[in-house]
Amino acid sequence: MKIIQTAILLLSSILLSSCSANRLTSTWNEPTFVNTSLAPVLVVGVSKDATKRHIYEDTFVDSLNALKTKAIASYTACKQSIEPNEGALREVVKKTGARTVLITHMVGENEKNHYQPALNQYGNLGYSHTGLYHYYPLIYSSVYTPGSYTSTTKVTLETNLYDVSTEKLIWTARSESIDPVMTRKYYQKLIDLFLIDLKKKNILK
Repeated sequence: MKIIQTAILLLSSILLSSCSANRLTSTWNEPTFVNTSLAPVLVVGVSKDATKRHIYEDTFVDSLNALKTKAIASYTACKQSIEPNEGALREVVKKTGARTVLITHMVGENEKNHYQPALNQYGNLGYSHTGLYHYYPLIYSSVYTPGSYTSTTKVTLETNLYDVSTEKLIWTARSESIDPVMTRKYYQKLIDLFLIDLKKKNILK
């Protein structure tokens, strides 16, 4: 039984590590946009949680600054969230001297429950090839062992980059994360995906 428990723990650790994956589900960019300089970039995170907003904006700003692209976190210019009107946003843009504005918000958060039968937990590990007298006790235990429920949460974010001079959309991306923990480490991995795509599309030099 120790072999079974070890194998199940190994499988569980593999599944848990894969749950933290991030990916871009779609991206688009304005083909006629000619990049001279995006800087300064005003980074705006739209979130009810001020701490998460600050961490996200700081992480993005630090990543852009590391690439020699000056960026400004919106919370440094507006302690509270920017009011949802044209005048408030224009005021922050003017105050920061931003040439582009990058805005990120959550599109959706969906939770799903999954039932894992005990039979599958054992059977999927290939013990049917261990021989008659090992196989029978294993599948017997699996039949009499209750299954388990697991849940996963999928978070979808949308990130848009606008040109201040034309007020037009330059680039947009939707990202998907499974069971994210909203830490700087999570945001950094996600932002790295954004930066790779921006470079690929020659928007970010």
